[in-house]
Amino acid sequence: MLRLINKFVYRPEATVAEENFTPADLGLSYEAVSIKTGDNLLLSAWYFPANNPTHILMYCHGNAGDIRDWSYAMPPFLEMGCSVLLFDYRGYGQSQGKPSESGLYLDGESVWGWVEEKAEEEGITAVILGKSLGSAIAIHVASQTPPGSLILDSAFTSMREIALTVTPWLPDAMLPELYESLKIAPKLTCPTLVIHGRNDTLVPLAHGQALYNAMTCPKTLTIIDGADHNNLSNYPDYYAAIQAFLHKTA
Repeated sequence: MLRLINKFVYRPEATVAEENFTPADLGLSYEAVSIKTGDNLLLSAWYFPANNPTHILMYCHGNAGDIRDWSYAMPPFLEMGCSVLLFDYRGYGQSQGKPSESGLYLDGESVWGWVEEKAEEEGITAVILGKSLGSAIAIHVASQTPPGSLILDSAFTSMREIALTVTPWLPDAMLPELYESLKIAPKLTCPTLVIHGRNDTLVPLAHGQALYNAMTCPKTLTIIDGADHNNLSNYPDYYAAIQAFLHKTA
């Protein structure tokens, strides 16, 4: 059963990028980075420096594709003064290993260490953004080592709950607990933005609202009318909300 669930959760093969794509193809300056995990795997990452940055953002991407696909999301963050460290989880892109819940948590912890060092070196604020699957990694890391602020994009309460929605014919007892973010949310202490599409059909808005309600930290909930799961960032209000939140919590 776990093998079946993993095929649903981890989709590194779902890339539409050209094999030799680099951010230079988008006219973006970047640095290729390798980050060693606590269990001695090497993760592939790209660091995007902004001009006169005020923040450095650790970007935990969704479950499909790799950093080649997610590079297209970088320009608006750079324009708002955020340098970005975009990385691939183990088993994604050029990163070593195979994905698992404990493994991805370890990846997040290791990458966050790199981001914190860079932030200290440049004298800027380190923040975390987690998109969909990445929200679970972001919540885990932020609960252990609070960032300057946290952004949760299309976050879910529990991967088990998502699996039950997708496979309602399976008995509850057959699905293990997986990425139980709702249980961790009350431990968050940093300012947190929960941003969600009102029409999200993959991770219904109720997930984001439940996470928001479970938090006791300074928090903001932004709901984008009309937005679904995969087009949320196409709405101008998405980046406007993030920029306003980062400015408010700077």
